[in-house]
Amino acid sequence: MKNSYMVIFTFLVSFISLNCNSETRLHITTGFTSPVSDFYSDVLKEVDKRLTEISITFDVLPAERSLVLVNQGINDAECCRIPVVVTRQYKNLVPVNQSFFSARFSAFKNENNAVIKTWTDLKPFSVGSVEGWKIAVLKVKEVKPAEVHIVTTPEQLFKMLDHNRIDFGVVGYSSGLKIIADLKLKNISAIEPPLIEKPLFLMLNKKHKTLIPTFNKVFLEMKNDGTIDKLYKKFKSSINK
Repeated sequence: MKNSYMVIFTFLVSFISLNCNSETRLHITTGFTSPVSDFYSDVLKEVDKRLTEISITFDVLPAERSLVLVNQGINDAECCRIPVVVTRQYKNLVPVNQSFFSARFSAFKNENNAVIKTWTDLKPFSVGSVEGWKIAVLKVKEVKPAEVHIVTTPEQLFKMLDHNRIDFGVVGYSSGLKIIADLKLKNISAIEPPLIEKPLFLMLNKKHKTLIPTFNKVFLEMKNDGTIDKLYKKFKSSINK
């Protein structure tokens, strides 16, 4: 009888342990810098609260590395990208269907440089962008400016712009404004309107494609109940400080 109790006890411990470990753990990364990465972090923290079956951790990485590690399956998802752009190169990424953020990509200039209105206006100039910022790099290369400089960090790009080593830098509008403030660059500004605005989507490694309906549902719920709007207003206020 004693042995029977031990067998039952062992089975219960194993069953409880199995259920505790059934939670899906996702490590999600982004190549975006602050303040966009802060907005993503706030959204994903709320998702983590709502999805009891999923545990989310979040980290900021260099833009290209973030994509590479998710494509390799080392990390689980990338937040957030334009699917048609990144899946050309990264075949193991699949998007969810609900977008909660649209990114604006702008040309930034030194105060002494000309104002441009379209991508093709960049052609006679020296233009820079950041490795891994796919849509910006792709569009710049399509234009074939007089010079193209692709650097590894946004900070490098803005320092080049400040020292007149390039005429224009093309990056995310919000991230660009934050870097200008952080580096205390007085002569750099964004050209309005942005060159392009596109909805971005969470990109999962294909091994997690069964989670697409789960993320679609939670993002839609957060839109409908005003959570996304509330977090976006917080994000906008951080830019306007």
